[in-house]
Amino acid sequence: MQTIQINNSELENFIKLQYGQDSDSLLYDFMTFVRTELTVHEIKKGFDEVKLFEAGQKKLSSAEDMIARLRSGY
Repeated sequence: MQTIQINNSELENFIKLQYGQDSDSLLYDFMTFVRTELTVHEIKKGFDEVKLFEAGQKKLSSAEDMIARLRSGY
């Protein structure tokens, strides 16, 4: 379990106004944010790999390998 300490009154006020005592919704939205960031990271990594492939510095993997990597993240 991870605890996050927020030391920013603007953020704290937003959270209080948006969620009040609804910690389930806050947690759900935070988890959605983290999953989105992980997906964005994987997409950027993929674009970097495409650049390496175009430069002749990387060999492509099979579609099955890529699908297995995507599925393993969820």
